[in-house]
Amino acid sequence: MNGRRYGVGIALVFASTLAFASANKVGQILEQQREIREQTEGSTGDYARFDPRALAQIEAAQDRIFSLLDGVSTVDQLPPDQQASLFNALEQVKAVLADNEDDRQHCWRERKLGTTMKETRCATVAEMRAVQEDTRNYLNRGQRCGASATSDCGSGRGLESATGR
Repeated sequence: MNGRRYGVGIALVFASTLAFASANKVGQILEQQREIREQTEGSTGDYARFDPRALAQIEAAQDRIFSLLDGVSTVDQLPPDQQASLFNALEQVKAVLADNEDDRQHCWRERKLGTTMKETRCATVAEMRAVQEDTRNYLNRGQRCGASATSDCGSGRGLESATGR
């Protein structure tokens, strides 16, 4: 019985994310989030396993969802920045319920190189952490120009063999 309730909760969250991605049905998203809210507020059954911090994360994400969807009938009515924020909030609820933060998708809007147009980019938490670690490792390498025979530092030496000169 408890396992079934947990499974239903997870299914509701996944369905809400799918509803966002495909049909943009605001009513369905709101209904599912209200059902999850009722079950988490009682903290009974499978929801009793969540600590207060996890429950607070779910509640904060749902508050963002309810606020963003207030007064709209389709997700398409939201500006792209708010659509990304809605997606992030839905993913936050899903990640807490599934106890899988690393697979949580996070989206943001950024300008395309060479234009003022923005595009939506998404990555998992694990992917963003890997990029941060790779960047930190690159910056901490401490390579100095001329420190070794193989460091070129932009002089153009070594390009002759690559270009055939």
